[in-house]
Amino acid sequence: MRRTIAICAVVAGLASCSSADAGTRVVYVAPVGANGDQVEGLTVARAVHGHCEPGSDSVPGSTYRCFFGNFIEDPCWADAIVAGSLLCMTQPWSTTVVRIYVSELEPSTEPVPTNLNYPWGVELTTGEKCVAFQGAHDVYRGRVVDYGCNGAYSHRGRVLLRRMYRSQPSWSFDSAWWTGSKYQPRKRVQVRVAWYGGPNPGA
Repeated sequence: MRRTIAICAVVAGLASCSSADAGTRVVYVAPVGANGDQVEGLTVARAVHGHCEPGSDSVPGSTYRCFFGNFIEDPCWADAIVAGSLLCMTQPWSTTVVRIYVSELEPSTEPVPTNLNYPWGVELTTGEKCVAFQGAHDVYRGRVVDYGCNGAYSHRGRVLLRRMYRSQPSWSFDSAWWTGSKYQPRKRVQVRVAWYGGPNPGA
């Protein structure tokens, strides 16, 4: 039986939501539910064969990092209904997934963390959507560059620096602008939605 996770009215995709006092909205999202079965409403855009390893570069919990050909899909979750396969979402607001079939799969049983300091992605009050970088991170003025917004690094765009400020109902990040060759300072930006990977641990 396939499960449906509640849809947040202001964000695309399937998600389970909790409130942050009328400020930043907290959203948990994954292509599978708490029992590991695929949620409804997602389109499998591609099905391939590959191999996967426990753990993700950007989403803690029972996630995987998968490889096929010259491609990497991260994060991915095991599908309990379709044995020997995983579903991968590269962005938390995606409505499409990649299904990867594997010949063997090592268990990944880490719980979804309750720590909210490092979201998978965020939507700013400017409308920009930013996702956590994977692999090696740049450093700007002594701060780790953690998030790229609207395709930063593939072209010019905003980046967010490590440490999300959560003392106010509306959370925020210090930001900079990648020009294509260097960083330039930008003002602090407010977070409308903070996305976390996995079923809501408090649901």
